Amino acid sequence: MQVINNKVLITPDNIEETTESGIILSKAEAEIPTRGVVISVGNKVKELKEGDYVIYQPRHAMKIKHEDIEYLMFPESSILAKINK
Repeated sequence: MQVINNKVLITPDNIEETTESGIILSKAEAEIPTRGVVISVGNKVKELKEGDYVIYQPRHAMKIKHEDIEYLMFPESSILAKINK
């Protein structure tokens, strides 16, 4: 799937129900991923490329399901940071 304009398509990280220290998260907290991998970028996106690992603002996500895979789409401005892995 190729997105257009300033949009970024992301596969969110798997959602953990417990933290590393063993704290159990409520279902609402566990369902809000804030990190993921960039799958596709629009032609007006300047700072990101496919494969970048990013932190994003989850409230700006548009959920998309394509070929039984769930993605999140954001405007580039909702991406807060790239993470070097």
